[in-house]
Amino acid sequence: MKNETNTLVYLVEDDSDDQEILVAAIHQINPCITMQVFENGKELMNRIDEDNCYDKPALIIMDYNMPYFTGAEVLKKLNTLNRLKGIPKVIWSTASDILTRNECISNGASNYYEKPYNVSGYSQLAANMLGYII
Repeated sequence: MKNETNTLVYLVEDDSDDQEILVAAIHQINPCITMQVFENGKELMNRIDEDNCYDKPALIIMDYNMPYFTGAEVLKKLNTLNRLKGIPKVIWSTASDILTRNECISNGASNYYEKPYNVSGYSQLAANMLGYII
């Protein structure tokens, strides 16, 4: 990783089980990563709006189906912020349809992943997501 001791990753996910499993999978790969978890896109946007001097995340991971805003809607908002340009943003979801995937990619997602059904799938997913910051 570019800076293993200070790598910050934002996770925007409303399901606490998915939060825990993905954070554990990421920390299994690299325990030095700092994870900041948000329950929904509104919390993420409030955090970004509150503090212009925040530490920039190296990666933003978002669920697609969340309260307040979908992942695609959050992507649109993030793309208007110059200070977040160049930061990879990935969506993960239980939705497997091509329209949802294309909506996210066209709104700026670096990639779209389907949520796995087992622990080994989460490990592989975490490795794929962290590939953006290695």
